[in-house]
Amino acid sequence: MMDRASRRKDRLAAAVIVALGIGVAVLGAGYHTGTLQAMGPGFLPVAFGVALIVVGLSIGLAGGLPEGSTTDLPEVAGPHAAPATAPAWRGWACILGGVAAFVLLGKYAGLVAASFCAVFVAALGDAANTWRTAAVLATVLTLFVVAVFHYGLHVELPLFGSD
Repeated sequence: MMDRASRRKDRLAAAVIVALGIGVAVLGAGYHTGTLQAMGPGFLPVAFGVALIVVGLSIGLAGGLPEGSTTDLPEVAGPHAAPATAPAWRGWACILGGVAAFVLLGKYAGLVAASFCAVFVAALGDAANTWRTAAVLATVLTLFVVAVFHYGLHVELPLFGSD
């Protein structure tokens, strides 16, 4: 059962996610969005921002449900789940650092460097990952990103450096 403090945290988290989604969508709309066949650099940020807004609203609505209405839902906790009171600062810092790395490197160093660094830094947020596993994951996902976004969708972001 969700207590009052837990519902308040859900609503606060939902508000933060919605605000972040609005910010991402507004900033992404400042770039050329293109069409589904020829996506511009603003298309994915706008789509991601809208998805964040939908997720945030869903969390907010679920957090506002009357007590006992969500008891049918399974608990989401694995064998390695941290206690609910212990914030995962390393994970937060690495994920936000990965996003910042992508933004900075995407503008100046291109899609390959931005993708690799973003995944590498974010992967280090999991204490179970070593720098080698993070590098392998970053390499594989960078190849996937280049294949899908550069060659498949023709996203207007240079592979190496700014053109």
